[in-house]
Amino acid sequence: MRRAVLVAWLTLTVAAAVVSVLRFRIDNSVGVWFATDDPALADYRQFLDDFGHREWTVVALRRTRAPDAVLRADRDAMVSRLEQMEHVHWVLSASEFPDTSEVVRRFLKPDPRSPHEALLVRITNDIDTADAYREDLVAGIRAVAEDYPSIAQVHVAGTAVINGELNRAARRDMMLFFPAVSVFVSLLGIVLFRNFRDTAVLLSVSLGTVIVTQGLLMGVGYPLNMITIMLPTVLIALSVADAIHLIHAFHRAQASNGDSRAAAGQAVRSIAWPCAGTTLTTMAGFLAFAGSSVVPVFQLALFASFGIALAWVLTMTGAPLLLSVLWENKRRAEPPAARLGAALLDGWASWLQRHPRWIAASFALGGISLVGLASLEADTDYVKFFRSDTRVPRDYRALVEAGLPQNPLNLVIQLPPDERPSMYREPLEEFAHQLETLPGVHAVLSPFLLSSSPEALADRADNLGGMLSRQADQVQLIVMMDHPSSQRLFALLPRIRALAREVLPHGLRLVPTGTSLLWANMDDGVIRTQKESLVIVCVVCFGILLVLFRSIGLSVLGLAISLYPVAMVLGLMGLLGIPVNMATVLIAGIAVGLAVDDTIHFVIAYQTSRRGSYDSATASREAMVGVGLRMVMTSVILVGAFAGMGLSDFMPTSQFGLLSSLTIMLALAADLALLPALLAALSRVTLWQPGTDRWSRAFTERSL
Repeated sequence: MRRAVLVAWLTLTVAAAVVSVLRFRIDNSVGVWFATDDPALADYRQFLDDFGHREWTVVALRRTRAPDAVLRADRDAMVSRLEQMEHVHWVLSASEFPDTSEVVRRFLKPDPRSPHEALLVRITNDIDTADAYREDLVAGIRAVAEDYPSIAQVHVAGTAVINGELNRAARRDMMLFFPAVSVFVSLLGIVLFRNFRDTAVLLSVSLGTVIVTQGLLMGVGYPLNMITIMLPTVLIALSVADAIHLIHAFHRAQASNGDSRAAAGQAVRSIAWPCAGTTLTTMAGFLAFAGSSVVPVFQLALFASFGIALAWVLTMTGAPLLLSVLWENKRRAEPPAARLGAALLDGWASWLQRHPRWIAASFALGGISLVGLASLEADTDYVKFFRSDTRVPRDYRALVEAGLPQNPLNLVIQLPPDERPSMYREPLEEFAHQLETLPGVHAVLSPFLLSSSPEALADRADNLGGMLSRQADQVQLIVMMDHPSSQRLFALLPRIRALAREVLPHGLRLVPTGTSLLWANMDDGVIRTQKESLVIVCVVCFGILLVLFRSIGLSVLGLAISLYPVAMVLGLMGLLGIPVNMATVLIAGIAVGLAVDDTIHFVIAYQTSRRGSYDSATASREAMVGVGLRMVMTSVILVGAFAGMGLSDFMPTSQFGLLSSLTIMLALAADLALLPALLAALSRVTLWQPGTDRWSRAFTERSL
């Protein structure tokens, strides 16, 4: 029977691995981030349908010192080659306009004395495609420009660049995180356990959890993106916590009776209840985000919760069977790390009993960071998605320094039925001119800059680079903003709408749209998710603690101890100016779920000691020695795994990993320092006794 279960476990894991390989794809295109019924996404799709699925990409060139004739010849040759590339539909260059024209002065060569100039390249924009055409296209544009000796540097900016760089970063993270964390867990298991058998059990649970969950994600048709790419790393870290508790309980039981089968059963019985609680709290931390309007966040929440539940099932079924097989007729000597850890924790508990005021003062001092909560805000700046020394930020800095256009916002002006754009030339021109006076607007590209003839506005849209809709019933204006920040965009939009009401004739309708607006709208969902998730996870965790502890006082204390480190980190984010974004929004809810886990193990061990007629101080010390080492081991693995995300080129992932690691470390410190000090301060606690129906009540003779 044991071997049949293990074979079934292995078969399921292999099948899931095959599915993962066959269905593997990475897609960070705009369409994957929003629900299909999202109003802003629907507007953007309609815009693309009306205007031919095109977008502008800026190619900035830094020219060398060369005769004007050479510069013009190289530019014209480059434009000709670009227009022959697949997915390139039009290239707007200074060769097509007089040097004094507004297009040249505002967009293509703002400073005649500067060596910088720009090309505006009209390319295909398919927001639902998962292939790498954007990456190939951007690489092809760079390759063409670099062929000409008169071009010293080339910088490319636009949605295509961001999307391609996100895909590249996602592939890099996938290839880096999963192997690195697997190796880390393996090495740490060997160091801590000093044998390969326990390490094999640890890896079997973690890898089985990751592979099956990842296979399910890919099997239902979801692609990987910059958020769901974190799933394997998160799961491989979270899945080992219960396994570590199981392994310790197994060897303690085996040392008593010597029978590996009996020891496995006894180990499961001793940890099943607290581990079920920690599993539920961690799942609650993720499921609190299941209502997020950001689709990848929803996907991560759903499948991470499934994986955590699966890890508990494997730990309570397959892992004990594997332990009983691997350790049949064998005994494990206590690892040196366990002896050393127990001695250190015993010494630490003694010090805590003598200096509780030092602990309270230290955590009170750390509370200074809470002032940063008032400064915490959501913001999406896709240039800051990447490390400052990588290509995307360098390219955008080069555009800013050269005074060239960037950061487009599409404005669609819808005309009354059966009326032509030429009828509204003057008010539309005035509107475009007034837009350029608004703070944060660099320039405005309109069809009137591309054609000076009113009659030309009735021609086919292709003649104006797609600035008119296919039915010529809509006009497109492109507002080039100075900064890609969503907060700046939200500040600009009311001014644009107010100006439209003032300048545009009655009957014309203004519809802002574009990728910049979609990213900005995501911030509203992020902030809403942050608030809702914190409330949900706190309520759920309190309910779970109440069921586990059967004590309102201990439940309140446990939740408060878990919330405090999270609040400190959120305050630190505010002080450092780290915004809440699609990744860092996960920190609060998930961290609360994780922080509660160690609290559960410690308090249950404390209650067990108290039922053995120990006083509060002694019970707190017994809990420290009994479960403290397991808490440290699980926290070290979690910190190592999450900290590894700090190597990501995608800054939200990096920030999420590093800040989550900091939260876990602070939570461990709170559980091993502040919680024992507070529990020891309880002078009288009446505890729930197993097998009875009465509830405990926690009383203190003095205030905590």
